[in-house]
Amino acid sequence: MKKLILFVVFAAGFLTVNAQEVDAEKQNDIMISPIELIAGPALNISYERLLSNDSGIGINAIILFDNNDEDSGITSQISPYYRMYFGKKYASGFFVEGFAPITTSNNGTYYYNAGPGYYDTSFTPEKNTTIGLGIGFGGKWVAKRNIVFEASAGIARRFGSGNFDKITGKGMLGIGYRF
Repeated sequence: MKKLILFVVFAAGFLTVNAQEVDAEKQNDIMISPIELIAGPALNISYERLLSNDSGIGINAIILFDNNDEDSGITSQISPYYRMYFGKKYASGFFVEGFAPITTSNNGTYYYNAGPGYYDTSFTPEKNTTIGLGIGFGGKWVAKRNIVFEASAGIARRFGSGNFDKITGKGMLGIGYRF
């Protein structure tokens, strides 16, 4: 009887120690793309909440700062997304994503007035806010000290009526931190 009790106590202790997690995975990624800051000037930033080993949800924002031209096209885009990862490490490696870009753009119509002896043009600005659906792919790598690198691209179709481009996209060639 003493051997049975000793065995049960030992087995229960072993299972209790085995059930505790040694290191909980970090659940949040924040990322910035320095290329747009240098070449833009624009800000391309994203935040992702990791749901499991192979999925995450997040939001990406692209904001243009130099917007002097009235007919400049897209001025900002916010894209919520869902990703599925196919790597061996926690939420890293190759991924496929679906996203829904909400785009604000400045577009308009040019009017040409011509008569005997004169020629005149005018521009009527028009602001558009659209939503779309798209798909993207890329890769994410986690280095030492939770530094994250990402390379991704996606294309989307914008819905709505108006004088704007029907296709938009998003991309990230960035560096970030997992916390």
